[in-house]
Amino acid sequence: MKPIILLDVNGVLNPKLPPDDSANGANARLSDLKAALVRRLATKGRIAWVSTSREDVLDGLEAQLMLEVNPLRVAITPVPDDEDQQTPKLRSGARWLNKMEAERAADWDAIVWVDDALGTDVHDWAHQYHQPVLLEKPNPEEGLTEAHGCART
Repeated sequence: MKPIILLDVNGVLNPKLPPDDSANGANARLSDLKAALVRRLATKGRIAWVSTSREDVLDGLEAQLMLEVNPLRVAITPVPDDEDQQTPKLRSGARWLNKMEAERAADWDAIVWVDDALGTDVHDWAHQYHQPVLLEKPNPEEGLTEAHGCART
């Protein structure tokens, strides 16, 4: 088994939209370095987008990456109790993981979560989770780089 890699887009991969076509997310492009990092990550585990990016942006990234297995998509559906979270996607992500386990679709043995908005609450959650969890919090200005532990694997 391999880990599930929960991957944010904005602040982590920082895709570029052409200035003349900013309304069409299908034209979102990753830098060559970011695309290479994502392709390498995809050989180490199953990628799941944990992003508030529009569907057309994710479609465009998947078309550019041409991975053997398309990433899963974690529905970010905040409920009123989620508003006070330091990590805005924590409860949506946890609900998705629980749902995948309940449906017996969780075929991973660890979690890698890469997001520029990880607060102390996610560390508490990770410490109590029943599988190993690696948290990577890139600087949103530069996003994921070779220096991050999950990108060096």
